[in-house]
Amino acid sequence: MIELRSGRATCTVAPEHGARLAQLTIDDRPMLVDRHEDTLGWGCYPMVPYAGRVRDGWLSFAGRRHELPRNLPPHAIHGTVFEKAWTLTESSARHCRLVTDLSPGWPFGGEVAHDVTLSDDGLTMRLSVTATHDMPVQIGWHPWFRKPSDRRLEFAASFRRDADGITLPERVHPATLGPDGINDDCFADPDGVLRIIIDGLGLELSSSCRYWVVYDQPTSATCVEPQSGPPNGINDEPFVLASSHTLIHEFTIAWPDHAARVTRTGQ
Repeated sequence: MIELRSGRATCTVAPEHGARLAQLTIDDRPMLVDRHEDTLGWGCYPMVPYAGRVRDGWLSFAGRRHELPRNLPPHAIHGTVFEKAWTLTESSARHCRLVTDLSPGWPFGGEVAHDVTLSDDGLTMRLSVTATHDMPVQIGWHPWFRKPSDRRLEFAASFRRDADGITLPERVHPATLGPDGINDDCFADPDGVLRIIIDGLGLELSSSCRYWVVYDQPTSATCVEPQSGPPNGINDEPFVLASSHTLIHEFTIAWPDHAARVTRTGQ
C-alpha cells in the first residue's frame, strides 16, 4: 500500500488492487467505502479500456466481433484492469505513478498509466492510455463515496436506459436526477460545479470527461463516476484511438476552504 500525505489529507493507493484509491481521509474523516470482498464495490478504481456495462460482453469493431470477460453476467463491466496488480514506477510524498497493460481480456493490446497527485486542497487522478493498434477506448473512474448527507449534481442531459441497465443513445433534456436511492443513470455535461457533502465536509468533483454515471441505490454509498463515454459507448459511439497515440483524462476531488466553511455553517 502507498500512502500520500498533504496538509489535512491522506490518500492510500493499492497497486495490487487495480491501482485504486483504497481510502481518502480529510481531517480524519474517511470519504470512501473501505475494502471488502466485492472487488467492484470499494475505493476508487480506474475503468479502462471501457467504462460501465458492455451489452452481453460483445464488442464490434472494424467488421469483427470480440468477446469480452462477462464479469457481471451476461454483461462485461468496468474494463480489464481494476482487479489486476499494477507496477509502481514513481513515488514521492504527494505523487505516485502506476502502469499496466490492458490484457488479458482485451484483443488490441495497449498500456495504461495512473498518476495520483495529492495537494493541500485536492486530489487529481490522471489516466493515460497508449494504443498498440487502432482500437476503441474509454477512460473512467469509479469512486465509492460514503453516503453523502447532501449533494448538488445537475447536468444538461441524461440518457435513457433499458431494463438491463444499458444506456441507450437517446438523450433527455433537461436531465432528470431522481431522489437518493433510485438512480443508476448516465448524464452528460455538468451544469455548474458538482458537489457532495460527506460527514460535514464539502467535496467538489470535476473531470475532463463529459459523461457521469450516478449510482446511489446502496444505502451506505453513492458513486459519481466520470467517464469519457457512456456505458456501451465502445459499441454505440466509439472513440477510436490510433496506434501509438495516447488518450489522457483527469478527475479531481477537491475540498476548498470555502466549501468546508459553507458546509459547517449550513449544518
